[in-house]
Amino acid sequence: MTAKKFRGFFAFNATPTTDDGESIDLDRLRRYLDYQIGQGVHGMAVIGSTGSIGSLSEEESRQVIEVSVEHTGGRVPVVAGTGAMTTTAAVRLSKYAESAGADGVIVVPITYWPLTPDEVYAHYAAIAHAISIPICVYNNPWTTGTDIMPETLAKLTEDFDNVRYCKESSADLTRVTEIRKLTGDVMTVFCGWDSMALEHFSAGADGWFGGMGALSPAQCVKLFDLAVDKKDVVAARQYFDQFYPLLRFLCDKSHVRVAHTGLDILGLDMGPPRKPLRMLEGEDRAALEKILRDFGMLEGAAEAAE
Repeated sequence: MTAKKFRGFFAFNATPTTDDGESIDLDRLRRYLDYQIGQGVHGMAVIGSTGSIGSLSEEESRQVIEVSVEHTGGRVPVVAGTGAMTTTAAVRLSKYAESAGADGVIVVPITYWPLTPDEVYAHYAAIAHAISIPICVYNNPWTTGTDIMPETLAKLTEDFDNVRYCKESSADLTRVTEIRKLTGDVMTVFCGWDSMALEHFSAGADGWFGGMGALSPAQCVKLFDLAVDKKDVVAARQYFDQFYPLLRFLCDKSHVRVAHTGLDILGLDMGPPRKPLRMLEGEDRAALEKILRDFGMLEGAAEAAE
């Protein structure tokens, strides 16, 4: 099979809730999808880390995937987050995503127990056998406790034609080069650590799955364009320096909290995250609002959100 090529900035969408945070708000979801596409993203990932993957039931994940694919209508690729505690559940949700028309899946190994390399390989191999759409391996050891090493990724790319992407979130800047070299550039590396985006691009990352895109998609697209498409190192660094306070704040205060609170500040109400997570309040909310204002994001925000 010939895998569809993903490249560019893919927003890690927030998942809208009702005002009490207890149910998925599908009307808000549809408006939010239109907002993201209007901001120029190259693609979107739903049910990712910023999309509260750990807070949703499998049925809710299916609902978000189905509505996102249907409402997007092919305007941009939709990649579904199908990570789960067990291989069986991850395979089941990945097969559903394919049947619903998702363009690909991104799979984080959600687990209570750190996995061995053999267990990681077998997990992704089972998913790769079960579906034909592209698979992005999501390495996020800071939340999963499992670090997926470049050697494991290389073996997966060698054995399966549909394993061609990695979201690299280890914060080890040598990984981009290691993965590219070990896979012969067969695997496209996506930046997964927003405050290190510029460094990832310099090392050869050809994409960015960004939690920051839940809140500032147009700005992420601009940085990717300057750094990767235009290869304008000076302009990209200057823009990154302006962007950095927001990227740093996101990493420090958690993607879900910052995304939901920031979108509320911008006038795009997404509801609160599921408890026990809460919206930012007091000094943290004030600090976020100041960062957004200083970066020029409050100007025209209401119009963009409509």
